[in-house]
Amino acid sequence: MTAPTSTRGYVDPYRLGNDSYASLYLDVLEHVPDLTFPLSIPVYSKMRRDPKLSSIQQGWILNLLRAQWQLDPAGCRPPVVAAVADGLGLPIKGRDETPGPARLRGVSWGDHLRSVFRMVPFGFSAFELEADVSDGTARLAGLWERPQWTISHIHTDGKTGLLTGATQDGLANLHTPQMPANNLAWYAREREGSNWAGTSLLRPSYASWLIKEEVRRAFAVANVRWSAGVPVLEALPGTNPTQAQMGEAAEVAQAARAGISAGAATPPGFVMKILGITGSLPPTQEFLRWLDQQCAASALMNAFELGETPHGSRATASVFVDALLLALEAEAEFVADVATRQIAARIVDWNWGEDEPVPRIVVSGVGSRREVTAEALQMLLASGGLAADPALEAWIRREWRLPEREGMAKPKATAPGVDLPKDDNPELESDVGKVAAAARPRSPRRRKQNQPSLFGDDEDAAARIQQQWDAVKARLLRRWPKLAAPMVAELADQARAAVDVGDLALLGQLQVSAGVVAALAVPLRKSGTDLAADAAAGVVAEAAAQGTDITAPDQPGADRVVQHADAVARIIAAGYASGAARTGLQLAGVGPQEVRDEVERHLTELGTSVNGLVGDNIGSLLSAGQFAGRLAVLEEHPARSYRSNETLDRATCSPCREVSKQSYVTLRDALVDYPGGGSFRACDGRGRCRGFVQPVW
Repeated sequence: MTAPTSTRGYVDPYRLGNDSYASLYLDVLEHVPDLTFPLSIPVYSKMRRDPKLSSIQQGWILNLLRAQWQLDPAGCRPPVVAAVADGLGLPIKGRDETPGPARLRGVSWGDHLRSVFRMVPFGFSAFELEADVSDGTARLAGLWERPQWTISHIHTDGKTGLLTGATQDGLANLHTPQMPANNLAWYAREREGSNWAGTSLLRPSYASWLIKEEVRRAFAVANVRWSAGVPVLEALPGTNPTQAQMGEAAEVAQAARAGISAGAATPPGFVMKILGITGSLPPTQEFLRWLDQQCAASALMNAFELGETPHGSRATASVFVDALLLALEAEAEFVADVATRQIAARIVDWNWGEDEPVPRIVVSGVGSRREVTAEALQMLLASGGLAADPALEAWIRREWRLPEREGMAKPKATAPGVDLPKDDNPELESDVGKVAAAARPRSPRRRKQNQPSLFGDDEDAAARIQQQWDAVKARLLRRWPKLAAPMVAELADQARAAVDVGDLALLGQLQVSAGVVAALAVPLRKSGTDLAADAAAGVVAEAAAQGTDITAPDQPGADRVVQHADAVARIIAAGYASGAARTGLQLAGVGPQEVRDEVERHLTELGTSVNGLVGDNIGSLLSAGQFAGRLAVLEEHPARSYRSNETLDRATCSPCREVSKQSYVTLRDALVDYPGGGSFRACDGRGRCRGFVQPVW
């Protein structure tokens, strides 16, 4: 097949900038004459100042500006990447260094983006490129904005529909564009054919905006005209006023004004009345609100209206936000593609020719910027995504304005009624003391008269459940250094051997032997099954408080707890292996013994926190144990109904607050929200959720 070398098309009837497009363009592409370019520019300029439309376009633009824009160097030579990055003022993906000084006399990417996104209300944005060749190299010196209201003609090719240039001077020779396309960076939003004027985000809102302007003016006049009533002078019955008297009465009525000291004297035979509007009025405010909703819906900003409508929920909002984010991502990727092809590619072409690979402009994090919270850091540290190095700790203390580290203080006393076995590891005293303090029984909450109790007549049940959980977790944390010692020693020896033979790849194969993991699971099984038995006994006590006699089965929930304990032992072992590998890689340049000592120290510190890899997984196991024990009783002795309870969470998340005290008819219905380990399925804290199902007999 022979490749075509020419085209036999015709002049595109949609193209702009000449007289041939007029009739077909208005009939097919745009049926509102005022919205054809360039007549559309003053219309959109008015529309973007509307309060509702202004908030809509800012919702788009600010999310796009807040995204992370970078230059992807994949497949390109370093000098090429550096020239484009310096010219555009963009950071290079995967590197931490800031853009070079060339951008100071060239382009500010952030400022360029703000100008680019004026295409959101107007439909397009245009920029003229300027290069600096004073040092023999063509560097981008400027991306000068050509505002939409200054462009009089857009020139296109009649056969291909491609942009050939633009003209600002309306009196210039329109056969040759004043600014040729090869010197322009042109962003046309949702271009159709050769319609390089693009499509404004505000275009679907035009009808609503136009009607709203008329209605709003009429509503304002009505309020001004009728808010104080209309003075009327009425002749008294039995009188026959003359023409002069009627004229005098009319003058008095017209001169009447509303005010604190306002007054009037009526001519003889007349009485003044203040009349307002009689009959029903059209719901103008509701109609204006509906028009605003149509504007928001046309821009996928439905989430903005949830507070203004009688319907709406968190689930509905998430659907609306997801649709908006998809649109924002598509918009950002379009801008990145145009900037790559029309700016970055030209910088490369100026210096190395058109065959040189061009680094791409990429964008990420559109519509969201992940904030660094304490919870997020804890999850990253526990999963091994981050290492707790001194630099990270210093940054955290600086950002949260925490005092400088002075060492770990020992607790003065433990909580009464909590049996904490003694151990020879004083470094755990601080965290264990915090756990023990949390185990103190709380004051029972006072309930309103005739309000059914979640715990029967025993208001201390919740405190007892919490105290049992805290006490068992404290015991395990006190014992943990001895329990984990074989695992720590094994991984430290493996790391030393890998460094000793000089094969760092072996660090990625570190693992805890099956025998050590099985030994670690034994105390976890024992603690979980004991707590499950205590939880089952608690259900029996709660039933007795409500006048129902039931019994707990032997070894309630033991099978489920054993499986959970084995899984937790493997998860912790995998986390320790990952931590040992990371530490070994960081210190691969030192001696094998130093690597072993540092790995051992790092792994020992993993178990010294109430939270983290060890604390969170142990807590999850204990919660699952309590759930399994309670579930075993409820499966044998179904209650009349069930109710969710989130009172044990010290920091309850929004989903848990919403589900708390929700009623369920059957246990199966309750387990839909509280499956598996017993925690609420939508909890933001996931395995740390302390919610459970409370039976009502």
